[in-house]
Amino acid sequence: MKRYKFFCIAALLLLCVQARAQYLSDYTGRPYYLKTNDGIQGSELLTDNWLKGTVDFANGKTANAILNYNVYGDELLFKSPQDSSVQAFVDPVKSFSIKGITLEGSDQTDMNFSNGFPAVDDQTAKTFYQVVGDGKVKLLHYYKKKVQESTGFASQVTTKTFITATSYYLFADNKMTKIKPSQKTILAALSDKADKIQEYVKANKVDFKSDAALAKLFSYYSSL
Repeated sequence: MKRYKFFCIAALLLLCVQARAQYLSDYTGRPYYLKTNDGIQGSELLTDNWLKGTVDFANGKTANAILNYNVYGDELLFKSPQDSSVQAFVDPVKSFSIKGITLEGSDQTDMNFSNGFPAVDDQTAKTFYQVVGDGKVKLLHYYKKKVQESTGFASQVTTKTFITATSYYLFADNKMTKIKPSQKTILAALSDKADKIQEYVKANKVDFKSDAALAKLFSYYSSL
């Protein structure tokens, strides 16, 4: 009986170790070439730093990796654990999160990105959005990079530079609506709980230009 118990415990520990190994490294990649190497100034990436993050794949698997998001190409990248080379995931990515990030356009340090939203404007269902506010009504922050060309006043040399643009969308009732976050637009989106939301906004002096503040507001709304 003791031997049987020991065998069961050993088998359970082995399964846990295998599951943890799968969680940490069960993904494959392909080499990825960054356009910055073509002499374009700036970066096509979301951040200059490669940071720890978690990836959820469309096949249901999850993994940890050192991540960065190619905003220009709308593709999630990772650093190879073997040689730190830049690679793209082979399996389709459903969502990912990056922690400890610092961006000029947002005051959130932990960011969650997801795709699968309806096509809108130039975006498709494969486009990643930062999910600022989650729940029945979602507030999505869209990042876009494009290449801007310029020629100096006294020079014939054309310079190419990555520039960043951002926009916000509300996702509700399976529809995407482009907005500029303001007290008016946000309260209209959360109007079914208007009294409580207005009380929360007043009590917490919500800054509608702050992603962190808006994330808390949507979290409160989802809790009602």
